[in-house]
Amino acid sequence: MASNPKTLSQWRETPNLTSKAQKALDGETIQEMIRTLENELPSNQSLPMTGTDTNAFVYAYGVEVGYRNFLAKLRIMAVPLPKHKEVESSFSEKNDD
Repeated sequence: MASNPKTLSQWRETPNLTSKAQKALDGETIQEMIRTLENELPSNQSLPMTGTDTNAFVYAYGVEVGYRNFLAKLRIMAVPLPKHKEVESSFSEKNDD
């Protein structure tokens, strides 16, 4: 790999990486893998009815958030960051603000 991104933003700023990621995510196998992972969301598995305290629910919620965050970040790796236009100052109009 030509570039060596260290962050998600750096990855998304590299067009050839986001393009390759999109191509990979378009593949039938990876789509099936992601669907399978979505079926395995922690919230799809219930906690025991007895012996489950508040800490277990808090922990389960944290696991769920992390799991969903991973899947979202995997998908966003195929989306390039939007290009920002440089703002040019213009004093052509009167500004009374």
